[in-house]
Amino acid sequence: MIRTIPRALFALLAAIATLCACTSTSEEAAPSAVIAPPPGLVEDGYLTYGTAASFPPFESKDNTELVGFDIDMGKQLAEYLGLRTRVLDIDFDGLIPALQGGRVDIINSAMYINDERAKVVDFIPYMKIGESLIGKTDANVSVAKLPDDLSGKTVAVTRGAIGEKYMNDFNGQLTAAGQPPMTIMALPNNQDALLAVQSGRAQLFDTSTPGAAYTISQGAGKFEVLTTFALDTQIGIAVPKNKPELKAAIEAAVRRFIDSGKYDGLVGKYNLPADSKVNQ
Repeated sequence: MIRTIPRALFALLAAIATLCACTSTSEEAAPSAVIAPPPGLVEDGYLTYGTAASFPPFESKDNTELVGFDIDMGKQLAEYLGLRTRVLDIDFDGLIPALQGGRVDIINSAMYINDERAKVVDFIPYMKIGESLIGKTDANVSVAKLPDDLSGKTVAVTRGAIGEKYMNDFNGQLTAAGQPPMTIMALPNNQDALLAVQSGRAQLFDTSTPGAAYTISQGAGKFEVLTTFALDTQIGIAVPKNKPELKAAIEAAVRRFIDSGKYDGLVGKYNLPADSKVNQ
């Protein structure tokens, strides 16, 4: 004998099944929901960004492959937007002109946020770092007091990076105090600045605190950090000022990146300070 399910009970079971299915679908879909990509991208289907791939551990080259914190982050942000990445490796001082000229959608290159840059681009901050001066361990160079101990020295910096501005500001202080200024050697990229110290053309090299940690770890005892300063600097992704929809989309992607825990995973992967995260 076949038993039939009463209509009322059948309807109740069906309703419960539908509710469970909807709840499950919603919970599964939410984490992977794509943030609407902004209009007017350089290339449809791609987040095109500029980077200066000479600043490990943020961006550098492993043979021909781009690697680093920003490279991994760029892929994740693009994924949240339902996009792939297209990367242009550009000298640091050419990044903002490339953005203003429409060659790239954003700058993703550990760019320090300062008032001068904020006049021409908008920023989405994602990390706070400091600045270090590195010298050769056998060079007998001491920097105990800034800017006094930089007087008369030659300091290599990346052209257009924040370190160049810091050194120019220090020179202004030295001149005002009646002391000889330092010689600032502005070079195209981070590697060139480091090589200037290695070859003896400069006594000091300015870089970020994470960059300094990486340099020391790779230098087999050849380099040492002589001083650290400006420990409240923020770096951010730069976007054009006339593209608010793009800025909103990148901000949403950065928030998701941080909230997901993947940000902390990359901080650990690249041995960055645990307190690097900015509030979003």
